[in-house]
Amino acid sequence: MDEKIQDNELQNIKLESTPISPKKSSLAIKHIISGIIILILMIGSTAGAYFWRDNQAAESEKQQTNNIASYQKTIATLEKQIADTTSGVPDNSPTPCAEIAPDATTVENIQLSITSGNTAALEGYMASSVNVILAASEAYGAQTPTQAISDISQFISDDINSWDYNFTLPAATLNTYKASGYAQYFATTSIVGKATNEKVISFSFDCLGKIDTVFLSSDENLL
Repeated sequence: MDEKIQDNELQNIKLESTPISPKKSSLAIKHIISGIIILILMIGSTAGAYFWRDNQAAESEKQQTNNIASYQKTIATLEKQIADTTSGVPDNSPTPCAEIAPDATTVENIQLSITSGNTAALEGYMASSVNVILAASEAYGAQTPTQAISDISQFISDDINSWDYNFTLPAATLNTYKASGYAQYFATTSIVGKATNEKVISFSFDCLGKIDTVFLSSDENLL
């Protein structure tokens, strides 16, 4: 009986100590290697994805930086071109010119047109637009020569005495007019006359020697 038991134990020890076959060992190793390869591929794929995204982001940022630099350069070039172009463009805005005093014949004819009441003769001495100002009123503003003559005719035609204008006023009188709030209408080149009924008229001229302003005051005391 004891011998039988011992025989069984020896047999089990033999079975347990039986070496694994080379075929089974190779297969197990292949499985392990395959698993490792798959794991490496997965890790590599994930890392590659992150690397690709980072690389794309870096490329995109680089491209944006290059675009901004290009735009800034273009803007700077355009600004320089505009500056170079406008610097050579002449200023076409109207340039104020000094009044020109009319010659003696013109002065005489303008004075005569008032003292004779023949105001129509003034048209040939007027600019295309005449600023007619009536003291202490809102009248009249920019007028055509025809309208200006009509305003003057109405102003001097109240009675025959209104035509009796003195155009050789003393310097003291003219200085009084120039010291008033209407000084701009009594330039050194202006033709100024005063009637016996205290009305005052003044003709001012542009840089072509044409009447461009007519100032009318119904009473010297308004000045």
